Amino acid sequence: MRDIATALGMKSGSLYYYYDSKEALLAAILNDNIDATLADLKQVIANLPADASARRKFEAAIAASVKTISQAGDMAVASAQTLSFLQEPEFSEQSEHRRAYNQFWRDIIIEGKKKGEIRKDLPDAVASMAIVGALTFVAEWYESDRSSTDSIGAIFSRLFFDGMHA
Repeated sequence: MRDIATALGMKSGSLYYYYDSKEALLAAILNDNIDATLADLKQVIANLPADASARRKFEAAIAASVKTISQAGDMAVASAQTLSFLQEPEFSEQSEHRRAYNQFWRDIIIEGKKKGEIRKDLPDAVASMAIVGALTFVAEWYESDRSSTDSIGAIFSRLFFDGMHA
């Protein structure tokens, strides 16, 4: 807390005026990160033509996610690994933000099923969690000097949308 306050030009105790605890500050940071990512993804989809296929929406959202998560770096990794450190009510609040992010992916999957672009026997929840899990850890292994976020996004899109079968 002292380091954060110093970086903001505040006294360390001043942060407690805004946040009741370290956990509350952590939850606020994590919630803001997820909310900003989700807002960006929704904007990416909104910018597509109204008749865009589920696949096109998926590709656009995957590309934007890979770019955002690779830029977030440690923040993306921390977001994935810190939920267990939160107590109530921060745990439940963070869980709600995560559910909204996951629902974004489920909605694309459901739309794809309705349009016949995605297999109907694929469980929405499992598919969306696989996508979220894979995307979340891009920040841990991505190296910009080896490939672009666009190429990684394209690989992820093909992998998730088409699968790995020959």
